[in-house]
Amino acid sequence: MKFKQILLLLVFVLFRQLSYSQSEVTKTAGVGNSITYGSKMKKESSDMALFKRDLSQVIRTLDGRIIERYTYGPRVTWGYPADDPTPWAYWDGWNGRGPIDSVIWKRRGPVNLKEDKQNLNSFYLVPPKQPRSGAPLCVVLHSANWTAFLYMARQHLVEGWETISTWVPGDFYALYLNSTNSEWWGWGNRQKGLPSPAEKRVFDIIEWIVRQYDIDQNRIYLSGISMGGCGTLALGMPHGDTFAAIRATVPAGTDYVASRMGGFPPKPSAEASQESRDAWTKLISGFGLPDPPVIVDFSAQNDNWSKTQPALLYAALAGRLPLVLGWGPFGHTSIDKPISRFPLCSIALAYPWMEIRKNEAYPVFTHASCNQQSPWLGDTINFDESGQINAYFRWKSQIDTQTTFVMRLWIAHPGMDNPPPTMPEGATTDITLRRLQHFKVGNGITYTWKLKRNGKTVESGKAVPDAANLLTIKQISLTTLPAEIVVTPEKKGHL
Repeated sequence: MKFKQILLLLVFVLFRQLSYSQSEVTKTAGVGNSITYGSKMKKESSDMALFKRDLSQVIRTLDGRIIERYTYGPRVTWGYPADDPTPWAYWDGWNGRGPIDSVIWKRRGPVNLKEDKQNLNSFYLVPPKQPRSGAPLCVVLHSANWTAFLYMARQHLVEGWETISTWVPGDFYALYLNSTNSEWWGWGNRQKGLPSPAEKRVFDIIEWIVRQYDIDQNRIYLSGISMGGCGTLALGMPHGDTFAAIRATVPAGTDYVASRMGGFPPKPSAEASQESRDAWTKLISGFGLPDPPVIVDFSAQNDNWSKTQPALLYAALAGRLPLVLGWGPFGHTSIDKPISRFPLCSIALAYPWMEIRKNEAYPVFTHASCNQQSPWLGDTINFDESGQINAYFRWKSQIDTQTTFVMRLWIAHPGMDNPPPTMPEGATTDITLRRLQHFKVGNGITYTWKLKRNGKTVESGKAVPDAANLLTIKQISLTTLPAEIVVTPEKKGHL
């Protein structure tokens, strides 16, 4: 009996110690809450990654905010190779070479932007200056040979650094995600139309952050530079149900996003069957996916990474995708200053993409008369040295019911330090209605539309949806004076 009692006592002590250890793990997560996947707490295993907050140091931003660092391991459901543990190694100490993030966290050295080691095992969260329920979130993807820590440090830890293109406003949560030197390119993981392990990992983290910090789910944004810009397009465009808008700065290629969107195929010939042409229309417009987030793209014609931009611009035009573009010979830059030297690029920089909401419809502008000629579409010899596409347009959804849709549309003249000599007072453009919340667009239905200004109808007409169920109103006239587009299903006459 004595032996059994001792054994039971040992089992009890061991069980209590394990329980205590587990409670300590869950205390490090988020704001003191246990982390779960689904509705029940699961035992930590190879199929689950607990996001554990690193409490070894309290590191503050330049303006005093506490930076939160989380570590985790791989999940089987993400699909990473089980025999490659290197990207997940966590450095508890410093060997004189890196990674610099653990140097900072262990207080063993100053911030050094030239030194770091990439891995997948951590991310950083910077809270708003005044944390609150329902705050927006911006997710940041770093460039090749850099890391989440370095992108976070460039804005929040290093004084005197020029404004990085992934700058996050002070009233946002900023989430900095890590990658190897290939993940945001999708190299080795491209299966047409299917998510990569990196994509699954990213959205698990975002979902957890949204839940833990009560993020406004209608104001989640994605931003990246170079390789991170490539990842921003590929991870962002298929996920308009998560992101309200995205910004890609000098994206290093568009092949990855083409793969994720199912391909950007050329238009079938006029002799092709109607069935083939309809199938192409659906594919190029992302039919079957959520309406994409509004896309803001800055690319330079003197940047070798921009050579695949024609595919994206072609898809945006043919598929009625919501693209705002700024270009000029500013090279492969990670800061906005070289971009802003070109006045028309400043128009695109002033575009309020972080005010767009996921729960509001938006118009896609195409064939606008106020756009410049880009280096990548149409006349690729006699193009404008710098320019913008769709950056002057603004809108506000007003009525979005099952049978009536009303939206205000106008041309903006944003204030800036380096404005162009003139800005358009008016322009003609096609508009395609996307991300409709309640208004129903159906095949075979004719819709009537009216463009009203100062309460008077100035233009009107009829439109029918295409094979992808997108309703396009062609060549309406917009000015700096707001107008309302009113769309309703055509009422059938009675015999």
